[in-house]
Amino acid sequence: MVEIIGLGTMVALVWLLAWSMAGESESEKRRIAASRDDGRSLETVARGTRTRHAA
Repeated sequence: MVEIIGLGTMVALVWLLAWSMAGESESEKRRIAASRDDGRSLETVARGTRTRHAA
């Protein structure tokens, strides 16, 4: 009986670890996608502006 409880606990912990890591991966993808969008908008703004150079 103890072995069954221990095995069930180990399986549950491994599943929880895999689920947690998958969630971190998705959040990392969202963070990277958000930073790319911010970078594009900054590049667009930078292209539209003119800089003045000292003589």
